[in-house]
Amino acid sequence: MELKEIKEKKNLVFERKEIEGKIVAESAPSNKEVLGVLSKKFSVPEEAIKIKGIYGKFGTKEFQVKANIYNSEKDKNSIERKTKKEKGSEKKSEEKKA
Repeated sequence: MELKEIKEKKNLVFERKEIEGKIVAESAPSNKEVLGVLSKKFSVPEEAIKIKGIYGKFGTKEFQVKANIYNSEKDKNSIERKTKKEKGSEKKSEEKKA
């Protein structure tokens, strides 16, 4: 998996980088795979990245990725909304700890 054609825009209001890029892969990349590629490329922990979307067209091996990169996980959590899936996984992890 390879990251190409990156458009990077700094959003000073929310103190984040807004990334748009293309990933070349044989099959549709998962969120974890994209997080790994972005964290290596920008030297940021995976917890500080919010993936907005992974878009592909039928029959191509290029996928468009949109993501926001924050300075820390705390900044990300204070700005980004959590999906139902993220909230559910947090509840399950808390129940396992208890």
